[in-house]
Amino acid sequence: MKLLRKWPVVAPSLMALVIAANPAKAQQSSALEPPPPPPDEEVAPAPPDAEPPSSPPDRGSFERQLSPYGRWVDTPEYGRVWMPNVDPDWQPYSDGRWVSTTWGWSFVAPVPWGSAVYHYGRWGWRAGFGWFWVPGYAWGPAWVSWRWVNGYACWSPLGPRGFVYGRRWPGWVVVPYAHFTHPIRGYIVPRSRVAVIVRSARPVRAFPTWQGRGYVRGGAHYGHGRRR
Repeated sequence: MKLLRKWPVVAPSLMALVIAANPAKAQQSSALEPPPPPPDEEVAPAPPDAEPPSSPPDRGSFERQLSPYGRWVDTPEYGRVWMPNVDPDWQPYSDGRWVSTTWGWSFVAPVPWGSAVYHYGRWGWRAGFGWFWVPGYAWGPAWVSWRWVNGYACWSPLGPRGFVYGRRWPGWVVVPYAHFTHPIRGYIVPRSRVAVIVRSARPVRAFPTWQGRGYVRGGAHYGHGRRR
């Protein structure tokens, strides 16, 4: 994926006000919303073939790794969050491919910052600002919610704890399941069709994977697998 021109610079104080603004009443539930994310503490250490870093990252390492590819903004809800320099139509987990491991489906992206933002932390979205990444320190092969319907695989990034999903959540990615392991960009369903598919889809724990002699099914809503 090509990194396009940088987004217009937004004053950190203005960004903080927008992210902090919550409606007086809880937003009505939408069929397009992912389920709430599970606690980070539920994630066990990954096996060697999942290739997590040998030592857990810290905030400083995230900032050094991601700063060349976006900007950091201070927010009252989540502290410092990262916003990538990408096209405004971009969305997380939409450029790359799924790779089967003994820990479940692991997301591999063709960008230098993918190893951080797709295996740690969560994604939020606000109208007018786009996507922002909230650092997290528990490793996972992917932090997504899964759905399935009539031969289509659907997934969406999970927001940080306490995040209020908008009624028009733009995070869902849909591909024909026959091409689930192929490069996503070649088979992604146009956004104009996504809402209809996702509304009729049902949540699933993940999709079957095959690793060695073991049959693996994904764990609870965040792409992890357990050997059976």
